[in-house]
Amino acid sequence: MGDPFKKVQRGEPLRIPAETFNTFIDAAKDFRQRTQNRGQSSLANFAESGIVLVKNASGGDRDRYDVLGIERPIFLPSENLLSFTNQLAVVGVTPDEDKHVGRFIVLLEPLKNGLIGRGLISGVTPVRLNVLDQEHEWADIEDGESDSLKTDTAGSAFILWRDGPGSGYGGYGYGYGYYGSLTWALVRIGNLSDGDQWGSV
Repeated sequence: MGDPFKKVQRGEPLRIPAETFNTFIDAAKDFRQRTQNRGQSSLANFAESGIVLVKNASGGDRDRYDVLGIERPIFLPSENLLSFTNQLAVVGVTPDEDKHVGRFIVLLEPLKNGLIGRGLISGVTPVRLNVLDQEHEWADIEDGESDSLKTDTAGSAFILWRDGPGSGYGGYGYGYGYYGSLTWALVRIGNLSDGDQWGSV
């Protein structure tokens, strides 16, 4: 079989084999996709799913559905503008109440310290809650805790559903609630409550 990419000499009849023509079409499609979507595909995927890459810089291995505070982007614009604009990826650390209220990510897979995996920054996800009051409808990070969010009267995660009292992993009765119990819940993260407890985030 001849070379499908052999050049045609001046005056020769032009005969394009199917293999050659299909290769040209595939190359043109690939070029068009890369030039039209450059700098947009990663951001579009993020906007649709709320899933971003996160580097575990908490100092310990983390489980699926653990919570990390968002410290900064992995790629800083001053260091690599192309990576900053094309790849949404953040550094996650142990939550600090002074810095990470409303700025956290829920891991979607187990993640060893120093490695990069997937996390949810906006949308609906299972998560463990530290239930401080059964009447609370909101949740946010708890200082120094990566295994759960804590409930409160305001926050950036709305509690869609949670398991009932006594279903968690510990805690003790305290007046009107079951203080300190961890229980599974479904929350929607990415929006602040109407309460002004947290201020501007």
